[in-house]
Amino acid sequence: MEKILFLDIDGVIQPYTQKRFEHLEEVDDLKKQLSVKYGVDYSGYDKYDLLAVYYDWDRESVTELKRILDTTGAKIVISSDWRMYSPISCLRDYFRIYDLADYVIDYTPRFVYEEAEEFRKRKEYEDIHETRVIEILEYLKAHPEIKRWVAVDDMHLDDYLKNNAVVTRYRLVKADADKCIKILGRRRRFRLILNFCDYL
Repeated sequence: MEKILFLDIDGVIQPYTQKRFEHLEEVDDLKKQLSVKYGVDYSGYDKYDLLAVYYDWDRESVTELKRILDTTGAKIVISSDWRMYSPISCLRDYFRIYDLADYVIDYTPRFVYEEAEEFRKRKEYEDIHETRVIEILEYLKAHPEIKRWVAVDDMHLDDYLKNNAVVTRYRLVKADADKCIKILGRRRRFRLILNFCDYL
């Protein structure tokens, strides 16, 4: 929990394309195939979400996401609206398709409009118009063990989160991933290797 990547999905690893609708007739076979491959019962999962994960998530963006996590040792906390209708176990199973399930540990609190308005009555939040920002900040308050963090989103959360936000344009690309790695810092073992090389 020392390093966290708050992850939006749409516009980050899922571009605004919808190939899923071309594969509706294949969904039952896909569910069986994935269930056998991963030992998870996908039969009851929403067909549109599953097809979106399989056909719409951008492979290069997912690869860049994994590079961030492997390089920094960070874990994922979902901040996307996907958390509104999928429990964490389901989200992990979606990410399992890309070998990322173990990185997904939690999601941010979900505040409806009325709850968010109550938070905005506090002085610290009175100028924050994006509910997602409040959700991320409240999560950080509840988890003081987090030392480094970055929020990756296609919304301009940088207006509020400043240098802890990376704004994507349609999808996560290498330049975005490089920014995340700089913010989160590399794993300590990389530093040890560099120090050892300096010693030599």
